[in-house]
Amino acid sequence: MKLKYFLGLFLSAILFVGCSDENDLVGPLGNISLDKTYVSIQPGGGSVDITVTSSTDWKFDEDVAIPSWLTVTPTSGEAGTSTKVTISAEKCEYGREAELQITAGEKTQFLMVRQGSMEASDATCAEVIAGADGKTYRVKGVVTSIANTTYGNWYLQDETGVVYIYGTLDADGATKNFASLGIEIGDYVKVEGPKTTYNGTVELVDVTVLEVIKSLIKVATMDATMTKDGGEFQVKVAYKGNGCMVTIPEEYQDWITYSNMEYIKGIPTKLETNPADTALVTFKCAANEGEARNATIEFRSANADGESSATYKISQETGLEVFSLPFEETFMTNGIGAFTMQEITPREDGTSIWYNDAKYGMVAKAGSAIDTKAMLISPKINLQNSTSPVLTFEHTGRYVGDMYHELTFWVSTDGCETWTQLLIPNYPTFKDWNYVNSGDISLKAFAGQIVNIAFQYVSTTSAYATWEVKNIKLEDRVPELNCIAQINNATASEEASWTATLTDAVVTYVNGGNAFIQDATGGIQLYQNGHALHAGQLINGKVKGTSKLYNMYAEATSLDLSEATVTESDVEPIGIGLDVLLNDYLRYQNCMVQLENVTFDTGLTTSNRNGMISQNGYSIAVYAQVKNSIEMSGAGKLICFPTRYKTNLQLGVWDNEHFKAD
Repeated sequence: MKLKYFLGLFLSAILFVGCSDENDLVGPLGNISLDKTYVSIQPGGGSVDITVTSSTDWKFDEDVAIPSWLTVTPTSGEAGTSTKVTISAEKCEYGREAELQITAGEKTQFLMVRQGSMEASDATCAEVIAGADGKTYRVKGVVTSIANTTYGNWYLQDETGVVYIYGTLDADGATKNFASLGIEIGDYVKVEGPKTTYNGTVELVDVTVLEVIKSLIKVATMDATMTKDGGEFQVKVAYKGNGCMVTIPEEYQDWITYSNMEYIKGIPTKLETNPADTALVTFKCAANEGEARNATIEFRSANADGESSATYKISQETGLEVFSLPFEETFMTNGIGAFTMQEITPREDGTSIWYNDAKYGMVAKAGSAIDTKAMLISPKINLQNSTSPVLTFEHTGRYVGDMYHELTFWVSTDGCETWTQLLIPNYPTFKDWNYVNSGDISLKAFAGQIVNIAFQYVSTTSAYATWEVKNIKLEDRVPELNCIAQINNATASEEASWTATLTDAVVTYVNGGNAFIQDATGGIQLYQNGHALHAGQLINGKVKGTSKLYNMYAEATSLDLSEATVTESDVEPIGIGLDVLLNDYLRYQNCMVQLENVTFDTGLTTSNRNGMISQNGYSIAVYAQVKNSIEMSGAGKLICFPTRYKTNLQLGVWDNEHFKAD
C-alpha cells in the first residue's frame, strides 16, 4: 500500500472523530455497519466473509464498479437484516487491491479488499515485459522519449528493453503535473507502478518517481535528414562531465565520418554556478547511391559520480531515382527502362528468363520444363501524394499450366525485402497471342508510400509458359471495378465505399451475419448484421458496398444489391487439391473450396476449435467458425473457406455437413 493511502486512512480517522458529516467515513454509521472494513484474501485464492447490518436497504455502489477479479455475493440486502457477504478471488501471483463502496440511503460505507502483497518488485524492463499484468514493479533506466508533457507519458529504457510509462504522478501524488518533476530526455529515472498491457503495448501506469539523476549530456540539435548528395552537418551538445566523447558505430562508418569538434566553455553566474559546456561537433556524410539509410551517433560525458549518454539520429534520402505519378513504361521504345530483373531460381545455363523485345515488350520464358522463378522489378514509385493509385498493363502468353501461380503481380514497400501479392483481374485466353488489358489493379492499400511493383514468372517441370508484358501505366484515379478480385485489391485498412459491376457472382454460403460471395476471379466475405442474402443467389450488375482489411484480408462490411439483377443458381464448390490451394491461396481465399482425400491429423471437437489437415505431404490449419458444434475427424471430403488470421492461413469450416468421412 502506498504512503498516500495510509495518509488517507489517517485523515479519515481524524474526520470520524471531529466531524459531523458521516457520508464519507469508514466505520459504523447510524443506519449501516460492517463487521470488517478491511479484508485480505490469500495469494492462492479463496473467500472471506463480512456481515452487513443495515436499517435501510443497501447495495454495492454501481458507480464504483466491482473489479473483474473479485466475485461478491450478494451485492444488495434488505432493511432490518444482517447479511453475510462472501468476497472471492482466484489465484494471483501479484498484489492487488480494490476499494468498494456500499450505499444505504444517503450513507456510504467503504470496504478495502486486498489480495497478496502490494510491495513493488525490483525488475529490469525485460522482466516487466514478461511479468504479470496488475503487478507493481520498480524499474530504473534512461528517458529516451517523452510523448506527453501533461500526463507524463514517456519511454524508459535499460540494457534489457523499453517500457512505456503511461501517466506520472507528481511529488504530491497528483496527475497532470509532469512538468513539475523537471524530467528530461537523457535523465536516469527510477519509478514504481503497476503493469498493464494495452493493445499489445506494455505499460506502467501512473508511476511514482523515486529518483531522478540528471543527465550529464544533452543533444541540442534536432535530428535531421541529409540529401542524397551528402555533405557536412554539425551537432550541438551541452555537457557537464569531463569532456564530450563521440562514438560512430562501425556499421555507419562507411558513410558517416567525424570531422572536428569545437569547445565553448560555460560561464558561471550567481544563478548557475555549474553551467554546461558546449561542444560543436562536425561530421561528414557521404553521397548516397542506394536505398535510404539511417544512422545513430552516440555522445557521452562522465565525471566522478557516473556517466551519461545521448544520441543523435541522422537519415539520408535514397540515391536511387524515385518516379512520380503518372508512371508509364511501354518496354517498346526505351528497352527495359528503369526496371531490373532478378533471377530467384535461375536457369542452369545462365540465360536470363526475362528479356526485352522491341516488338513484344518484356518477355519471360523458361524454354523447357524446369523449375525457375524470376521477377521483373520496377524502380521506386512515389505514391506519397496519391489517394487512389491504379495500375494497368497489357499481357499475353501461351502454354500456361496454373496462371494464378505462374504469372503473378506483387508490391513491396520496404525496398524489395518483402512482397505482397495482388490479383490480376484479367488473364489472356492462352490460346493465341492476342494482348488483353489487365483491368484496373488498385494499389489503394499502399497509398502514401514509396513502392516497387513486380511481375513474377514461375515455370515447373510440368508447365513452362511464355509471358509477354507491355504498356504499364500507374496513375491516380478512381478504379473501375468489374469483379471481386478488383474489390479485394481496392480494399485498404480504412473502411471505404465502392461501386462495382459484377458478372455471375454467387452467394455460396450464409451463416448469420456472415456471407461468402465469389466469381471467376476470387471471393470475399461479407460481415453485416441484418442482411437478407441466402446461398444460391446469382448477382449480376451494379452493386455498392463498403469494405476494409481485417486480419490482413479484405472483408465487405455492407452490400447494396438494389441496382443489381439477382436470380437463383446452383452452388458448386471449387474442387482443387491442397497443393493448388497453397500455391494460389489469394485466388481461392473466401471461396467455397472442396478438398478430397484429406486427413484430419488433429480433429475438431466441441471443445477444440483448432485442427490440422494434410494431403500428399501438404498441410494447413483448420478452424471451426461455429463454437461448440463442429466435430470432424478421420479422412474424407471437406468443403471449406480459405481465410487467414493475420499471417496465418487457415481453412474456415462452418457446418458439420461440409465434411463427408470415407
